[in-house]
Amino acid sequence: MNPSMAEAAKIKDVAARHTYVFEHGLTDRGYYDLAARMDSLEFELLCDYVSPTDDVLEVGCLTGLNLLGLAKRGLGGTLTGIDFVEPAISWLRNTAQEHGITVRAICGEFCDAKLVPCDSLICFDVIEHQLDMGRFLRRVHALLLPPDGRVVFLVPEGRHYHDCGHVAWFPDVECLRNVLEYFFHVDRLELLPTNKFFTVCSRGDSTGRD
Repeated sequence: MNPSMAEAAKIKDVAARHTYVFEHGLTDRGYYDLAARMDSLEFELLCDYVSPTDDVLEVGCLTGLNLLGLAKRGLGGTLTGIDFVEPAISWLRNTAQEHGITVRAICGEFCDAKLVPCDSLICFDVIEHQLDMGRFLRRVHALLLPPDGRVVFLVPEGRHYHDCGHVAWFPDVECLRNVLEYFFHVDRLELLPTNKFFTVCSRGDSTGRD
């Protein structure tokens, strides 16, 4: 581990740690490669569930490659991304402007932000970071428009892709399904060759469990 990464690992606050990594140029180049993102299996699957008229919110969007890609594909109505890493959000704003794409990019904490309900919500590589899983998923459920609002999750299997910001692990399909079914109707759940679970959930008739 190089000295800069070792220093980042010492930072306990997740937002501060990720900001340090971005500010010191330690992020993987994939965070900035829109063409590679649009060519990925995860993005292709995501596109199957977003229509051109959907208002879309991505939680933990980082550099917002999913949102930029959706716009380039002509998918999504109003596109909004939220993340607590300011350098990533700044990059998204600048890149969207360069490409003539309208994206509302918000730097802040998801559960505390004032957000408008949406048709489609994206949570890629996010729930494994949640200290309060119940609060987070209730908030997701509350932001989905009835009756057809849907959320698309991407979740690492077990400890694949583990970093020091992960606080939850899902070893198999049934473990993840059991969590999500407290709040949503699980429409699709499968393990991809990338060792990540791809799952699509609909809002359903429930209001989310307390």
